[in-house]
Amino acid sequence: MKTLFYILAVCVCFGFAAKTKTTAGATEPAYIKAIEGSEKTGKPILIEFFAKWCPPCLEMEKTVFRDPAVKKELSNFYFVRIDTDKNEKFFCEGQTLRLSECIELWGVEGLPAFGIMDINGRLKYLTVGSFEKSTFLVFLKAVRAK
Repeated sequence: MKTLFYILAVCVCFGFAAKTKTTAGATEPAYIKAIEGSEKTGKPILIEFFAKWCPPCLEMEKTVFRDPAVKKELSNFYFVRIDTDKNEKFFCEGQTLRLSECIELWGVEGLPAFGIMDINGRLKYLTVGSFEKSTFLVFLKAVRAK
């Protein structure tokens, strides 16, 4: 009976460790929630890298992200907006680093930038630059279709 208890205890501990290892040390709560949600549902993670001083980012926030058709299409993603000026700890490419290090590792060279991430913090697709509503909808549908 003791052996069975120890086996169950080890399985439970490893189960919790496996669940939390991907986000260990990361401090961006919306991103952590997206990883955990995607792990359960398979819904893709869409990250927008932006800054409050970035005119194209602000324009997209005022127009594109408020459009009902865009909001509906974004509901098919875990959409996380990451302020690049905060430089919090971020989970990328299997490790926890400062956001600035992740951005350099991924080759993000401008804002806004949009990335499709997997549950291990690996960048699967990256595009840099702003979108108009119609183009952003085409982009979202194409990404979801893959």
